[in-house]
Amino acid sequence: MLAKKSILVEGPSDELVIQRAHIDMRGGKLPAESGIDVINVRGLSFKRFLDIAMLLPQNFVAVVTDNDGKDASDVKQRYASYTTAPNISVHVGEDKNFKTLEPQLFKVNGRATLNAAVGKRFTTDDDLLDHMKKRKTDSALAIFESDQTITMPEYLKDAVDAVS
Repeated sequence: MLAKKSILVEGPSDELVIQRAHIDMRGGKLPAESGIDVINVRGLSFKRFLDIAMLLPQNFVAVVTDNDGKDASDVKQRYASYTTAPNISVHVGEDKNFKTLEPQLFKVNGRATLNAAVGKRFTTDDDLLDHMKKRKTDSALAIFESDQTITMPEYLKDAVDAVS
């Protein structure tokens, strides 16, 4: 309720990566330095937070969520009653073949970039993705801290833009 701008994410790995996206897009600043709170809602309790956001139209909220193999339009439809409010937006990866954050990052960066970011030398895409999925937070922390240039998926960039 106190946050004027918030990005709601599913878990700690999403929180780290969205912070890295903000740093890269906003001149090296953490979201908090720009007045944006990144809130890990620990799963899928977005609607509880959005119920509050509906009552606070001066506060901007962006939801970042996985598509979990569904069409992005179907995922966004779950939040349709909230996105009628001008202060709430929902951001999800468009390609349902890339179900979660890790494959979305892989899609736009490739194996060489992500190997460098996570400090590994996997020789197959599947091995790298398996590593990133099994060690989500460790991989996200490595990406957050990496000097490697990371391309962010469009839906993450759109979320940062929505609250900036």
